[in-house]
Amino acid sequence: MSSISMDVPILQINEYELQHLVRFIYKHEQLLKEFGAIKIQLNTDCKLALKKRRKNIMPNPIPEQIVKMSSDELIYSIEKIDQNYEFTQYKASTTDECNFWSSLSRSSNERHQVNISLLPNQSFFSQKQSRIYFDIHRLPQQSLLKLGGTKMTRQFVPCARRAHGPGAVFPLTSTEQGLFSIDYHHEGGAHHWYIIPISQREVLRKISDHKNSSICLEHGKLLIDPSVLDKHRIRYHRIVQRPNEFVVLSAGTLAQSFTEDASWSESITFALPSWIQDYHANAVAPSCQCNISHDSSMNTIDVTMFRQELIQRYIDSYLDINTEEKSNALKGSSFS
Repeated sequence: MSSISMDVPILQINEYELQHLVRFIYKHEQLLKEFGAIKIQLNTDCKLALKKRRKNIMPNPIPEQIVKMSSDELIYSIEKIDQNYEFTQYKASTTDECNFWSSLSRSSNERHQVNISLLPNQSFFSQKQSRIYFDIHRLPQQSLLKLGGTKMTRQFVPCARRAHGPGAVFPLTSTEQGLFSIDYHHEGGAHHWYIIPISQREVLRKISDHKNSSICLEHGKLLIDPSVLDKHRIRYHRIVQRPNEFVVLSAGTLAQSFTEDASWSESITFALPSWIQDYHANAVAPSCQCNISHDSSMNTIDVTMFRQELIQRYIDSYLDINTEEKSNALKGSSFS
């Protein structure tokens, strides 16, 4: 199994690197591409622009349930709730990985509520002026998306995510138009992630299509037991994300997760130069047969504005590692 599944790399970040997070991610992009994701832990000197008084948000769970698709394979579909159905309740205050998957597979008659809420344009980060405090709102503006100007970057806003209890599920999904994304865990139970790199995407699609051709991978309507990935030798990677940790997803990555207990997190999308250079932005998914309507505030990005000369100028100005090293050297000499 070790050749199929392993944990993603964990990177440490300091205050200066956090202030230039997009550059830090770019510096470690080879790892990010290989695994599909990385986890970032903050040093004690890192400062976050968190709101002192959070809004009293009381979201209602999305009315969806997890249903086993067949008796011979542990693949689950996400369906609208029948209001008359009585759901299985978790008795424990938390649930670990073994208990979670076994509870789903125990009986084809058991159904579980997804038990999450997604709140677009809601954030626990305050938009401060001081650059020493990290604010998640700044990431699209620091990324390649800045080439599209303010009109483009203001489309990209954080999305707060609420897990209402143990065993809450964020189904298999990927970002719109293959963008990168980052998720920050604010508080609550650990999140167990399963990351499927883009290199494994088509193999998984064939398996999914064979089981049910009416459900695609992109629309958050599937949950796949890792034993299925093991059986078909699909490479995937695990992450256990705890409070005060970031998870960064590479362009085109598929990811699903469940929670050990109630929690708050939030995410936002951004772009690195490889989003254009590796053709993620232009990737066309097979015709979708889900017939799912999407209420997305983000318009399709016109990739023709990302000309190569502008991309190179952006790299030289904002992502050049040599520029970072020179800046650090100058800072060091000023204190000597």
